[in-house]
Amino acid sequence: MPLTELFLRRLADSPLQQSFTQLMAAEPETRRRDVAAKLDVSEAALIDQQCGVQSVRLNDQFADMIRAMPELGYIMTLTRNEYAVHERKGIYDNVRIGGPMGLVITEDRKIDLRIVLSRWAFGYAVREETARGDRFSLQFFDKTGTAIQKIFLQSDSNEQGYADLVEKFRATEQSGVQTYDDSVEVAEYVTDDQVDVAKLTEEWLAMTDVHQFFGMLRRHKISREQAFRLVGAPHAEAIDPAGVVTLLEQAAAKELSIMCFVGNRGNIQIHTGSVKTIKRMGPWLNVLDPEFNLHLLESGVASAWLIRKPTEDGAVTSVELYDHQGETIAQFFGQRQEGNPENPVWRELAESLPTRVAAA
Repeated sequence: MPLTELFLRRLADSPLQQSFTQLMAAEPETRRRDVAAKLDVSEAALIDQQCGVQSVRLNDQFADMIRAMPELGYIMTLTRNEYAVHERKGIYDNVRIGGPMGLVITEDRKIDLRIVLSRWAFGYAVREETARGDRFSLQFFDKTGTAIQKIFLQSDSNEQGYADLVEKFRATEQSGVQTYDDSVEVAEYVTDDQVDVAKLTEEWLAMTDVHQFFGMLRRHKISREQAFRLVGAPHAEAIDPAGVVTLLEQAAAKELSIMCFVGNRGNIQIHTGSVKTIKRMGPWLNVLDPEFNLHLLESGVASAWLIRKPTEDGAVTSVELYDHQGETIAQFFGQRQEGNPENPVWRELAESLPTRVAAA
């Protein structure tokens, strides 16, 4: 079946479609996420109302959809938050889903995902006309209509596998108005003076695995940056956010294999491997490699931290970026096999980054 035949859904011309057309005529280079913000709607609403695209609503059987992703063959998966976009090419494999959580970790680590299925609410198959021809994707959103993950076919993807997936998971209801929930869960944390800092520090030093960190935060009802501030050096040190370009450029120069995490409420996507081409383009700092792209909006980085966590294999060092709301933008680690100590070249690079510039 030609893929274009999948997209037979038709909608009456709507005020949103009209507003979209007017905006794109005036500002044709505006990114879809920014268009949604300018029109005061969700990105999912633009997709659903076929603003600049053709779309098909998918049902909510997301776990089964993810299990079917290997049939697509070689694809590009995109995960983003407000200030970072992470794009990775590869083939879905080794899918494991248990309850509200899912893992995709291929043997070659090209596709490496931590999925929070309980936060997935809407899915669409999407056809876009581009200068290079039609582009087909699967796009998933949370209840607010904010993008969680997008999967784009490549020239050598399995188009029949895509067609079969869309037909299998096509929603019964393709008309009517899709509604989104504007309410967002906001984590509640205690104030610094309510934290037993001695106990917090004791638990930090007692960690034997980096995954124990999240449990420690929950027990003390604090955010990541609160933990960093309260435990302090030498375990957590504020560094100059501008150092991230040095980190990437030096990792490229040293041909150092790193791990780059970018996530949102519903998915975390991880690159493991080297980085080669580092470029600034406008306000964005970019990694532009054949199978991995990272786009970082540097103006969104409010703080950066050098973090050292103890494990059974020795200290694990990370460089972590946060926005003005304290939300994680991106995290960087050295590639490490479980049971082995951290790469000393990575540790030396991370620890060479300049400390935070004091305010004048």
